[in-house]
Amino acid sequence: MANYGLRLTTIGLISTLSAHIALANEELASTRNTLDSDSAQLESVRVTGSAEPLAEISTKKLLRVPGAGYDPLRAIGSLPGVTFTNGRSSEPAVRGSAPNDNAYYVDFLPVGYIFHSDSSSIISDNVLEDFRLETAVFSPQYNNATGAVIEATSRSPYYDRRQIIIDASLLKAGFFYEQPITDNQSFYFGARQSLFQFYIENFIDDDDFEFTTVPEYYDYQGKYEWRLSTTERLSFQILGSRDKAGLLFSDDSDAVKQDSGLSGGLNFEAFFNTQGLLWYKVYSSGLSHKIGLSHMEQKFAFAIGRDNRVDVKVNEFNFRSQFNQPLGFTHELQWGVEYSQKLVDYSGRITAPPCSSGIDSPSGCNISDSTEELIGEGRVTLHEYDAHIANIWQVTPRLSLTPALALSYDDYTEEVFLEPRIRSRWEFTDNWWLTAAYGDHHILPDNFGQYIAPFGNRDLKQPTAQHFELGLEQQLQNDLFWKIEFYYKQLDNLIIGRPKIDKDRENDLDYLAEYNALPRYSNGAEGETWGMEFFLNKNLTERWYGWMSLAYARTFRTNKLTREKFTYEYDQPLTANFVANWKLNQNWDVGFKWRLQSGQLVTPIIEAGIPPLYGDLNSERLPIYHKLDVRADRSFRFDGWDMDLYVEILNVYARDNVIGYSYKNADYSEREDVTDLPTIASVGIKARF
Repeated sequence: MANYGLRLTTIGLISTLSAHIALANEELASTRNTLDSDSAQLESVRVTGSAEPLAEISTKKLLRVPGAGYDPLRAIGSLPGVTFTNGRSSEPAVRGSAPNDNAYYVDFLPVGYIFHSDSSSIISDNVLEDFRLETAVFSPQYNNATGAVIEATSRSPYYDRRQIIIDASLLKAGFFYEQPITDNQSFYFGARQSLFQFYIENFIDDDDFEFTTVPEYYDYQGKYEWRLSTTERLSFQILGSRDKAGLLFSDDSDAVKQDSGLSGGLNFEAFFNTQGLLWYKVYSSGLSHKIGLSHMEQKFAFAIGRDNRVDVKVNEFNFRSQFNQPLGFTHELQWGVEYSQKLVDYSGRITAPPCSSGIDSPSGCNISDSTEELIGEGRVTLHEYDAHIANIWQVTPRLSLTPALALSYDDYTEEVFLEPRIRSRWEFTDNWWLTAAYGDHHILPDNFGQYIAPFGNRDLKQPTAQHFELGLEQQLQNDLFWKIEFYYKQLDNLIIGRPKIDKDRENDLDYLAEYNALPRYSNGAEGETWGMEFFLNKNLTERWYGWMSLAYARTFRTNKLTREKFTYEYDQPLTANFVANWKLNQNWDVGFKWRLQSGQLVTPIIEAGIPPLYGDLNSERLPIYHKLDVRADRSFRFDGWDMDLYVEILNVYARDNVIGYSYKNADYSEREDVTDLPTIASVGIKARF
């Protein structure tokens, strides 16, 4: 019997619930807009926080990264500083920060989330033109993030031809239609749906659980564009996504024996729908602007066991602007404002302890350890105001400075943030650059349950971060570039659940009343993360291209309530990626990706029992993780249509990568390895008409 892992990650009132389940056979499977060009040319992603595009990996290259399934956003796991936590979490953790610390944008406007539950992105490769990854010291137009910023940009519709695209793989299928309307108006629309929900149950034979909702997702994306002139465009865009899943545990399953609060199973659903209007214009003076208006409807709902349910619906109205004005030959002024109104409707019943992912011990996060019942519903209205200004100053032909200032205020926490940020770039000799950066950042977490009474603490402050970065770069030749970066992040006001209850005193009514009177959440933690990243990029010459990234990083947290300092769950001391692609001939491409990273941290059980005795938090590291994925692409040309075929083989040498442990019996007396996917072959096609 193979042993695999299923993780349900929530965004709502309880941040994370992890459950390791024995599955009997197979595993649950897994852009800045170039408006002055009429072509749908693929652009590049910046792979570090650097403001200059020297270290670029084109979107077209990322489409062909083995294991990504023709999804360039999913392929960012092969870039420096990025991990998907041994491939299992749905969103990337960047430079030691949690995925929930990231901010996501599509076509200049904020979106609810950008990755599905299987780590595939919501953006179709048929329209993705460019995306930007900022890993530290974000540009001042980005706010409300301390981890990373990811912005995807979709291309303009074609104005010279109609096309229909049908694509399918073992995991998903999609349809895409594109049609010019007039000489200066055109549109496209596409939709995709997962496919594994139709067959995954055929591979699972386990008496401990059954699917009540087989994991599935869908997404859609559309754009209507009107070219008012050669320097002015107006576009209306829609984007939406939905993910859902449900499990029911049998009453005699190990999961229920170990935590009776799981009786009744798990159900999860998340979706968002966004509509946006974007106006772009360049004036004769050189001034240019982007001005966007959008509405986003989000819903999040989950149920855990028989007594825990949460429904959250958010309607967000957003205005965002960005202006650029050259001031002579040495200065370019950038500024903008942003305003958003969030209407958060919530209802829920919680009988679970307040857990904080990666900071609380699993022994304090069992549903059955609850000491109180909380019931509430209502609406919270939140207004956020942001402004920024930056000066791109070319001090000398070899030295540039970009000082910037970001100003933020929200009327819920009533905090004002005045955040300086600065970048410098110095070419101290030909083709050698020294870079440095500093910036202050903050985030109002999406988990409103931590802030809303009675589930959370109305007096919480927003977590903050200070970013420091120092880099050295060299352009060896036209097709070869390397850089090394050192970074440090200081984190403060991190949110943490109250300390777990003293089991020896849980029947003392006075103690219990005093315990329940403590705030469920507080700004009781701080942290730091530091590291080094090396990146080498080889552009296409003759027949091949590739890149290599090496990273060493550490990340720590301190629980100020218990005075405990520990290694954070996203700590990955060593990460290495090697990616290469060969063009065999006009029609065939082959490539490989080899990844190695330190094993994930877990909190071990050192003595079985009811309850078991846990070791120190995150004190055991799983075996090192590595695997090889290969891919072959073949292009076919027919009369009036063409087709691309790709074949991927994942985990070629069948490495049994351990990604966690599963404990058996009510007293946790047996431990089994939970392993990642075995060797799997996948095939996909894309037909264009």
